[in-house]
Amino acid sequence: MRLQELTRELRNRPQDKVSIPVPEVPLVFRGQTQQGREVPKSLVSNLRICYPLPGGSALVNFEDPKVANQVLQQKEHKIDLEECRLRVQVQPLELPMVTTIQVSSHMNGRRVLVTGLPTGLRLSEEELLDKLEIFFGKTKNGGGDVETRELLHGGVMLAFAKGEVAQNLCRIGQFTVPLGGQEVPLQVSPYLSGEIQKAEVRYQPIPQSVLVLNLPDVLDGPELHDVLEIHFQKPTRGGGEVEALTVVPPGQQGLAVFTSESC
Repeated sequence: MRLQELTRELRNRPQDKVSIPVPEVPLVFRGQTQQGREVPKSLVSNLRICYPLPGGSALVNFEDPKVANQVLQQKEHKIDLEECRLRVQVQPLELPMVTTIQVSSHMNGRRVLVTGLPTGLRLSEEELLDKLEIFFGKTKNGGGDVETRELLHGGVMLAFAKGEVAQNLCRIGQFTVPLGGQEVPLQVSPYLSGEIQKAEVRYQPIPQSVLVLNLPDVLDGPELHDVLEIHFQKPTRGGGEVEALTVVPPGQQGLAVFTSESC
């Protein structure tokens, strides 16, 4: 009875909104890019940020942030070639960072979350879902007809045709399920759905990176890469040791992939 009372209380309660601060994570460009003629806007995920690079641009990552700052003191750089002189512009790189996420949550009365799945199970995703559906679909295990199932990060969501089945499984809580030739203890709990209501974004400068713009179509990619690397490594130009450099030729587009320093 206590579970049913809690379920009614949660259903009648207005959706909770929780603001979640996002910790700052140092990001670094390691030279990974994705190139193509069509790229989406900046993408934000929990592991990486993809920054769109236009055609005729380059991204230079220095080992020392002080070198990047020195390079940026001169907005236009002149690069002498055998037959011409390149005039390119440099500017700092800023990435969109999510600082706060506001999430509303509510409990779904016909869904449950199954957790406790061990790593190393010799089962495909479909095999795992099938076995869980069979086990929790049996009335002798307290289950019933399963309508949908989904493998999530850290668990499995099961949706039942009747809400009473989900409540009964949550009341029992603990189950031992045969999976991959072993008896696996699993936990069943109410399934909470969340929806992002608001996200605050600020732009964070990347101190080691410099964006180079207005590269003309006078050299092929490898040659232009070498010319830029030589130029930005010269101390007389305010440069220093280049850790990574990528060039996007005119007429193309690319994505520079930034990951946390621990990745």
